[in-house]
Amino acid sequence: MPPVGPNPSLNVRPATEHDVGFLTDVVVVTTRAQGRLPDDFDEREYRTGFAEWTIDQVEGRVEHSTSYVIEIDGERAGRMRVVRAPDHRELAGIQILPAHQGHGLGTHLIEQFLVEARDDGLPARVSVERDNPRARALYERLGFVEVGGTDTEVQLEWRS
Repeated sequence: MPPVGPNPSLNVRPATEHDVGFLTDVVVVTTRAQGRLPDDFDEREYRTGFAEWTIDQVEGRVEHSTSYVIEIDGERAGRMRVVRAPDHRELAGIQILPAHQGHGLGTHLIEQFLVEARDDGLPARVSVERDNPRARALYERLGFVEVGGTDTEVQLEWRS
């Protein structure tokens, strides 16, 4: 994705192997700040598994998937993963460090994702954990509607 932003200080770039630790940190820090880590959370095990999975993505072993680093003023501030399947686009993850939340950056990035999906003529999808009502409300405010789900996640699709 090209650099985007409500101001020139926001940049989104493809992640590299050197970003894997940061990308893992972002998920743990944001989920912890939301109070959504389970009581039996094994952080070491999670970090190891997430890092291995992220390396596979960064090195191109996950088909149609691109992981990005969100930068603000040149500093890494979040992560985003987009799946560009032949028949749809999926925002497969977006986390912004707590210090940078609440300023419209996530909304802007989601809107840019929706522009890409619309321009490609494909549906835009996202899955949200059921224990994350704040994220779900954001997606619904932007036009996503529930189309399915599991015990742990709600699947949403954008309806323009």
